Amino acid sequence: MIKKVSIIEINIYEKMIPLVSGYLEVYACMDPNIKANFEFHKYTTTIDKPGEALVTELAEQNSDIYAFSCYVWNMALIKALLPPLLKHKPDAFFLLGGPQVMHHARDYLNPDFERLLTCNGEGEKTFAKFLLEVGTDQPDFFKVRGLSFYQNGTLHTTEQEDRINSLDEVPSPFLNGVFKGNYLMGIIETNRGCPFRCGFCFWGAATNDKVIKYSEQRIKQEITWMSQNDTSFIWIADANWGLLKRDIDIAKHISECTKQYGLPVYVNFSAAKNSPKRVAEITEIFTSAGLLNYQPISMQSLNSESLDFVDRTNIKLNAFEELQEDLNYRKISSFIELIWPLPGETLISFKLGIELLAERNAGVIVVYPHLLLHNTPLHDKKEVYNFVTRAANDGISECEAVIQTNNVSYEDFKNGMRFYFSVMALYNTQSLQDLSEYLHSNGTMTFHHLYDAFALYCKNQQQNPFSKYCEQSIEEAEYFDMSNFPLLYHSILHDERNAFDLLLYDFASSQLWWDDENARLLFEIGILSRPFIYNNTPVEKPQFELSLINILEASDRSYVIEYPKQFEFLLNRSNRLIPENTCKTKSNYRLDHKRGQYTYRSEQNKRRKADYCHGSIMKIAKFLPQWTTV
Repeated sequence: MIKKVSIIEINIYEKMIPLVSGYLEVYACMDPNIKANFEFHKYTTTIDKPGEALVTELAEQNSDIYAFSCYVWNMALIKALLPPLLKHKPDAFFLLGGPQVMHHARDYLNPDFERLLTCNGEGEKTFAKFLLEVGTDQPDFFKVRGLSFYQNGTLHTTEQEDRINSLDEVPSPFLNGVFKGNYLMGIIETNRGCPFRCGFCFWGAATNDKVIKYSEQRIKQEITWMSQNDTSFIWIADANWGLLKRDIDIAKHISECTKQYGLPVYVNFSAAKNSPKRVAEITEIFTSAGLLNYQPISMQSLNSESLDFVDRTNIKLNAFEELQEDLNYRKISSFIELIWPLPGETLISFKLGIELLAERNAGVIVVYPHLLLHNTPLHDKKEVYNFVTRAANDGISECEAVIQTNNVSYEDFKNGMRFYFSVMALYNTQSLQDLSEYLHSNGTMTFHHLYDAFALYCKNQQQNPFSKYCEQSIEEAEYFDMSNFPLLYHSILHDERNAFDLLLYDFASSQLWWDDENARLLFEIGILSRPFIYNNTPVEKPQFELSLINILEASDRSYVIEYPKQFEFLLNRSNRLIPENTCKTKSNYRLDHKRGQYTYRSEQNKRRKADYCHGSIMKIAKFLPQWTTV
């Protein structure tokens, strides 16, 4: 009798190619017994689907085996739907696999449900052998390596399965007709493994440092398949893409597919940690092909003690400065990734690290919460570093964020978050950019003191929408939601733009440097130059009076201003504001904000808004206004 297998992937994004399901199916079906006696169904959905609907739809599949792909972002949802599904299907087998459950069977299994098992490690071999046992009259799971399960009230774990040494042993699900349907996003592996053992990351700890590759020809064929099958977005799932020289050729192939077929339009990858020049070359290849792309630079911290604690070796600061200058010269957008708080980091070292980046004109600064992931070195050192954590309470994810360490109190953590919200609002949007550089360079107020002062001021302005958003995000732990940070940009650059402008004015006019006319003039430039990320946000005069700049017109997506001639030296010192062909004898300028923005539509859901705002901020320099003489 044919046994029915459902492989379930519950993702963050919709219409995503179920790569895990494809690998499991094609590898298992290499065995003729499995191919002849099992029927495979791939069930994919998003974390937004209600649990009741998930249970109903999975029960209606009436499968003999349910295999779940478990990650930190979907584990609470899976845990909630398992009991009713086990009740609906008491004779079915349930297998949980993925980074969240491996080696943590005691957290997810129940001695009352002996048909519920977990897979420890790479899934293809264990899954195939598991199916062969299920196909026997009396399954004996002690024969299957890489499993944990209860039997007679005792938890058993079998010997670890060996890793696959040649990934081409796994047939390509792309090229074998496994994927059928309309997919928007495609995930592809070009290798597995990681040569690093960063304490906060699962990759290196799980793979014993060894990197195993798929053949280059196969990868290119899979990319071509995705391009020909309407896949707009490609996510490269490697731990360190750009680590290998061949990655440049693969990038060129993706670009050629875009030129030939019009797709993909976007590529996302985790950049190699210590190959910045190769990653920069890859980013330029994508940019020249018209792919929406930006260069990630993964640093995590600029504190040497913290980096030692997490076994992390960063790109040298002088090498980073050279790389950033090169990216800025070539107009390639970039972003720097940090984590707050790692062990060894202090509140002041965190702030000074961001100041170092600002001094070097870094790209967008992205700070992630420190999620304490299963099977990572830091997870086993919680007591060593006195980690205090806070769990997500959304009923979907199983995220656990570090909110206190040996060096960071809970109040420090909250102040660090406030500081980062300030960096997002001022630095990442390039609002008040020229003002902050002026104050820092002449010793009036350093970058980190400016961001700190703004954060403290906002904390005491609870009626302002920006302040409310920040405090609520911190107190309610809304930073767990990937939409939280991007939606801040939606608010301050669109929904609550005028209120944020007024907040900036009230803050600036309360500072000692407000009496400096140069600073005040640069503040007014910053207000009028704040980028628009939508093309239907009203371009209006500020709700407060400008003392040095006269706004002659605010319409047609632009401002026309009269600028005091005695301050033109301030414009000439900033290459960002004035193009080379500007006549320096004229004092009237147009600030044109028509920069290819999308139209905001009120029916867009939260995640769509967040995705767009995230992508827009990553290339925010392209949205800054163009200055021309009138």
